[in-house]
Amino acid sequence: MNIARLGLTLLVLLAVGITAPAGGSQPAGSEVHHDLRITLDPATRELQAEDTICTTGSGDIDLALSAQFEIDQFTLNGQPVKPSSDTDAEGRTHWRLVPEGAGSQQIFLRYHGRLAQLPDTDHRGTLQGLPSMADVRGSFLPGGTGWYPQIQGKTFSYRLTLQLPAGQRGLVPGRLISETDDAQGYRAAFEFPFPAEGIDLLAGPYEVQERWLVRQSGDPIRLRTWFHPEIRDLAKDYLDALNRYIEFYSRWIGEYPFSEFSVVSSPLQTGFGMPAMTYLGIDVLRLPFIRTTSLGHEVLHNWWGNGVYADYDTGNWSEGLTTFMADYTYKEQESMQAAREMRLSWLRDLAALPPDQDTPLREFVARTHGSSQIIGYDKAAFVFLMLRDHLGTEAFDRALRNFWREKRFQRAGWSDLRHPFEQSSGTQLAIFFEQWLTRSGLPKLHIENAVVEGNRVRVTLAQTAPAYALQVPLVIEAGAGRETHLVEFSSLRQEFAIDATSAATAVALDPDLRLARRLDSKELPPILRQVMIDAGTILIVPTSKSEFRDAAKELADKLLDGSPRVVDAAQPLPKGPVLLVGAGAEVDAYLEQHNLPPRPPQLKNKGSAQVWAAVQPDGNALLIISAGSAQALRSLQRPLPHYGKQSWLVFDGAKVIDRGVWPGESLSWRLTR
Repeated sequence: MNIARLGLTLLVLLAVGITAPAGGSQPAGSEVHHDLRITLDPATRELQAEDTICTTGSGDIDLALSAQFEIDQFTLNGQPVKPSSDTDAEGRTHWRLVPEGAGSQQIFLRYHGRLAQLPDTDHRGTLQGLPSMADVRGSFLPGGTGWYPQIQGKTFSYRLTLQLPAGQRGLVPGRLISETDDAQGYRAAFEFPFPAEGIDLLAGPYEVQERWLVRQSGDPIRLRTWFHPEIRDLAKDYLDALNRYIEFYSRWIGEYPFSEFSVVSSPLQTGFGMPAMTYLGIDVLRLPFIRTTSLGHEVLHNWWGNGVYADYDTGNWSEGLTTFMADYTYKEQESMQAAREMRLSWLRDLAALPPDQDTPLREFVARTHGSSQIIGYDKAAFVFLMLRDHLGTEAFDRALRNFWREKRFQRAGWSDLRHPFEQSSGTQLAIFFEQWLTRSGLPKLHIENAVVEGNRVRVTLAQTAPAYALQVPLVIEAGAGRETHLVEFSSLRQEFAIDATSAATAVALDPDLRLARRLDSKELPPILRQVMIDAGTILIVPTSKSEFRDAAKELADKLLDGSPRVVDAAQPLPKGPVLLVGAGAEVDAYLEQHNLPPRPPQLKNKGSAQVWAAVQPDGNALLIISAGSAQALRSLQRPLPHYGKQSWLVFDGAKVIDRGVWPGESLSWRLTR
C-alpha cells in the first residue's frame, strides 16, 4: 500500500496474558517503567501530564522531553531537582541526572503544553514526520516526538491512564484494563509489561465496535474498530477481516502475541502501523482493497517489527518479510498470473531507480520516499522469495517458526534471521545473504549462445560483474511441452548442458521472473514511476495559458519525489527524463514536433485526462499527462501519485476509469538444428 507507508512501524510493544504492576512499580526484568497520567483537551490542544518513572541500574541518566512543554514539578527520589539541561536539534530538552549510588531510582515529572494543530498535508507530508497534534477531528501523538519523558537508550514498560472530554475516545498500544465513558468524559487505562521503544497516542470522536476472538490457548483477543461516525458501517467487514488474518498468521508462524487489535480512523491521509493497531485515513479505510491486502500487512507486523524488532544498526528486514508474507502471499493465493505481475512490478520499480538512489538493502531503515520503499519492501521481498525457492517451502516455514519462537520481543538483525534458515535447511547461506544485502543494484543476465544437439541443449549464460551466485531458471520449449531446469551460475560466463525430454525448439531465461535481476529493455515496459522518482526529471508545459501552467506545476510538485527543472517548450528537447503536461492538441503537436512516440490509440478521446509512459528515442523515460482543462489537472493531484506502477491511465475527474501496463517480452533464444 503506497499511502504514507502503511506499516511505517513505530516500534512499541505489548504482550498478552501478563499484567504490569500498578502504581509505578517496576516489572521484573525491566530497567525502566513509566506510570503516565495524561489529560488531553483536543479543542484547546492542551496536554497535562504526570509521569512517575522507576529505573534500576547505575550511571548517569539522560532524560529527554520535547522543549514545547513547561515543567511544573521535577523530583528525583522525592527531592526537587534542577539538573543541567540542553536542547538538541530535534527540539528536545535533555536533563542529565546523577543519582546517588546504584539501585532503584524514581523520577517524577508534572508538565503541560499546547500541541500542534492538525496539518493540511497529503500522504507525502506524513512520510516526513508529524508532530504531536490535537484537534476535535482527531489527535495523534507519535511516539518519536517527545510528548512523554524518556530515558535515552532504554526500552521501557508502562501503564498509562488517559482522560478526554465527553465525545472523545482514545487509546495507546496496550492491554485495555479499564474504561469509562459518560457525560463527564472518557477515561481508560492501558498497560505494557514488555519492553517498548515508544508510545503512540490516538484520539478522536470515535464510535467503537468490538468483537472477541476465542483461541485455544491463552486469553481471547479483543478486536475493535475506532471509526469516525461517517464510516461506522465499515466496522463489521473490518472485524471479519481481522479475525481471518490473525487466525491465518497464527497458524503459519505461531500464536498472536498481543491481547487485542484495533483499526483506528484518522482525519489525515495516514497509513501507520503500531503494535496491535493500525491508524488509517478515513478515505483510505473506504477503499475496498484495504481489507483484503493492506490490513493483513499491518496485522502481520505484530509478528515482524512489533513482535520481533529489527536491529536498525544492521538494517530493517521486517518490511520486506512482511511484504513477502502479506502482499505477495495474497497475490499467490489469487493466481499464478497475479503473483507474476507483482514480481514484474518489483523488477520494473528496481530498474527505474536512479543509480544514486539504488542503495544496498542493508542500509534500509524506514521508508522516507518512493525509492527507499522499492529497496526496503520490494527488493527485500524478492530476496525472501528466492530464499524460499532455494530452500523449499517446508524448510522456509520451519525457519520462520523457529525464528519467532527464539526472538520474540527481542531485537534481531539480518544475521539472526539467517541462522534459523541455515539450521532448518542444513544449507550455508553466507554468500546468499552477503550478495543480496551488501551490493547495490541487481545482476544483469543474458543468453550469449544456445545450440541444440539431439535432445541436449547447450546454453551459455553471461552476467555483469561482480558475479552473483545464482540459481537460474532456464525454460526449454520442447515437443513434449515446457520444461524448467535450474542451473547454478556463479561466474561471469558459463556453459550448461541441459538434457530435454524431447526435441527442443527454444530456451528462455527466467520467463516467470523468479530471479531478482535487472530486466532487459525488451522485458521492461515503461511505467509512470520511472519519471516520478528520478531527481533529474524535466517539466515541460507546452501552453501559454497561465492557469494551466500553474496547475501543471502544482501537479508536478505532488507527483514527483523532487522538484523538477522547468524547460520552456520552445527550446530543443532536453536530455533526460521528461514530464510533459498539456492539453490534448498541444501534447500531440509537441510529440510530433520532437519525434516522440504518439498518443496511444486506445487513449484517444477518453475521459477528462489521459496519462501514459513512453520511452524517448535516446532511451530516457517520458511521462505524458494530457488534460482538457486546468481543473482536470488539479483533479489528479490526490489520486495520480498512487499509480506509479501503471503504464497508462484514463481519468474521469479524480476517478480512474481505465488503466494498464504495456506488455513486455521474455528473453528467449530460438534453437536451430
